[in-house]
Amino acid sequence: MLKRLGELDYALWRSIARLYAGDPLTHAYLLYDLVYELERTDAWFEVRGGEVAGYILVWRGPMRAAVHVWGELEDPAGLVPKSLESIITVHSVGLLDLLLAALKGSARVEWYLDMVADERTFKPVGAQRALKLDAHNDRHVEAFLELARARGLSLTAKEARELLAKRRYYGVFEAGALVSVACAYLRLPEVWIVGDVYTLPEHRNRGHAKAVTSAVTRDALASGAHALLHVHEVNKPAIRVYTALGYRAVARKPWVFVNP
Repeated sequence: MLKRLGELDYALWRSIARLYAGDPLTHAYLLYDLVYELERTDAWFEVRGGEVAGYILVWRGPMRAAVHVWGELEDPAGLVPKSLESIITVHSVGLLDLLLAALKGSARVEWYLDMVADERTFKPVGAQRALKLDAHNDRHVEAFLELARARGLSLTAKEARELLAKRRYYGVFEAGALVSVACAYLRLPEVWIVGDVYTLPEHRNRGHAKAVTSAVTRDALASGAHALLHVHEVNKPAIRVYTALGYRAVARKPWVFVNP
């Protein structure tokens, strides 16, 4: 039986909760979007025997949609939005060919690793050099905006403050300028997802990425959660950084980039 998000009832919610409890690393986006991003989220659930057997989750962001496809689905290609610029994470690789056939050449596939750190594996490096960025600190907001402009990103001061308030960002400053950042953009009791790790090109190879990633990871583990991040499998420098911090690859998944 296929149910849309608007049909969410107590029984379906309990099934979603059980699914997440059994594998938080896989289903973190599902729970987070349903709890914290509901106004931007749509979803379809394949329910069999009272349990969720598969789902498609669609989060409509300001730049593009983020889509997650997991489990047993009779017609995943018919449910995935084809007219939106999006990134589709295919958690069940057997569905990849069906999706690509439906997208008819408007997509490319790249493979990403899921990497995880926990209290046993984590090896902090330079976290004390990273400073938590404060949405109420005008200097931090302006520095964040300057870094965004250097990256070719367009942000207003209001949007910058909202990002710093919503996400947990750490940064490294050199000569008063913010040169490196990382954040936790999803935080749940069981898992934090680390991302937006960026260092200005002229400031690379100085340990800044390790420092900011260490700081975010430290906070995640201190909260009792696992730290999870995604990295392109050909990004060997980043993989070396994360491996040195104690992250280990736990999954390899295709990401489908859709440009209608």
